[in-house]
Amino acid sequence: MRVGILYNLIDQVEKGNELDKLADNEVYQTANAVKEALSKKGYEVSMVRIASNVKSLKKQIKSLEGKMDFVFNLAEGVGSDVTEEPRVVRYLKKSGIPFTGCDDYALALCMDKLKTKKELIKNNIPTPEFQLFRKADDKIKASLKFPLIVKPVHEDGSIGITEDSIVYDNKQLKRKVRDVLTNYKQPALVEEYIDGREINVALLGNGKLEALPLSEIIFNFPNGTPKIVSFEAKWIEDSEQYKGTIGKCPADLPQDIQERLSSTAKKAFQVVKCRDYGRVDFRVRGDDVYVLEVNPNPCINPVGAGFIRSANAAGLSYDDVVTRIVEIAYKRHSEK
Repeated sequence: MRVGILYNLIDQVEKGNELDKLADNEVYQTANAVKEALSKKGYEVSMVRIASNVKSLKKQIKSLEGKMDFVFNLAEGVGSDVTEEPRVVRYLKKSGIPFTGCDDYALALCMDKLKTKKELIKNNIPTPEFQLFRKADDKIKASLKFPLIVKPVHEDGSIGITEDSIVYDNKQLKRKVRDVLTNYKQPALVEEYIDGREINVALLGNGKLEALPLSEIIFNFPNGTPKIVSFEAKWIEDSEQYKGTIGKCPADLPQDIQERLSSTAKKAFQVVKCRDYGRVDFRVRGDDVYVLEVNPNPCINPVGAGFIRSANAAGLSYDDVVTRIVEIAYKRHSEK
């Protein structure tokens, strides 16, 4: 089978910080790892860097018809615009080429943290209290209690999240909201900060989902440092936050909490209409669990990705994971 691995690279950052390219361009390493894994399994694999503008992208995807039997979709946007990620999938659908991962509905929904949280609440899935700020001077609602965490509403990969994203009073809140509005040119999502354990639930499948062993982020930070996966903790390897953020899998949790996390993750996955594979991030405080994010097409970099950590704990090698994703996606397409 001829498999094309679609990925994107950002040459110029148009919003945010120049360092944000570290998160955006990590996908190239992942694409090469996926290529190596599939090549070992006998697939005929080609790397396809997608065009950097929408007009060229449409022509490029159409040109793949007849050349590719299947696409492993790792594209996370068009040019520097991550909100264009669903467009890649829409063009793939029109081409008729089957592909891994989520449809454009799930990608668009999960790229909007506000809409995702509303969908979770509508389906009785617990998530931290929140408010969208379109202006720094917006009045905070009474139900939102400090400390709070401030993040861009349309970013992922911890982009825009730093130590000062945790705010303790109105002055800090306004300053951080203004920072998001100015640097990321989008509203700020402000959430209650849940000071608890951070747990990732990786899922494989469609219909009947398989929850892989739960993974925990252990924060070995100095006193007073907020226990969050900031941009530095996720991407800057020589930072203290990166060195102090350690993945542990399987997580040491009571059986009833494990079961509740797995069942809630599966429900969230299905509510936002994820496909093939995904990851749901939680905070656990006492006996309460809160969904922070639903990650469609989550990172599967062989180095450091939580999804792969969970898969390895389940006895799956990297090659196994990549092959399983292709098989799951191809089966879904064949049944449709």
